[in-house]
Amino acid sequence: MDKSLRLTKNFEFKKVYEARRRWSSPFFTMYVKNNQLDRTRLGISISKKVGKSVVRNKIKRRIKEIFRKSLAEIKKGYDVVITVKPQAADADFKTMESEIKSLLKRGNLLDVKKNNNSSDQVL
Repeated sequence: MDKSLRLTKNFEFKKVYEARRRWSSPFFTMYVKNNQLDRTRLGISISKKVGKSVVRNKIKRRIKEIFRKSLAEIKKGYDVVITVKPQAADADFKTMESEIKSLLKRGNLLDVKKNNNSSDQVL
């Protein structure tokens, strides 16, 4: 994932947390803030309670891949921070993908028009 699509600085994370727009699921909590840019940026917060570094890095790689695959469907102009809960250590990729997409839908970040265009094509 391109570095311009990531939140890297502590103050960027704090601004998203202060916006107080949040949605939770059993494995993740998603925070959202409008960023006035032409792209949506992702930040991942994962504590040592989730597991050792190997487990935490695997989860981060999976979240980045889910976000990268869904980037065409995600509305532009938002900062998104996903906080990982300890229960996520045992989740498989498909479960994580469905949870994150569910959070994006609840946060009104998935663009439904782009999502439906691929299924409307006649072969």
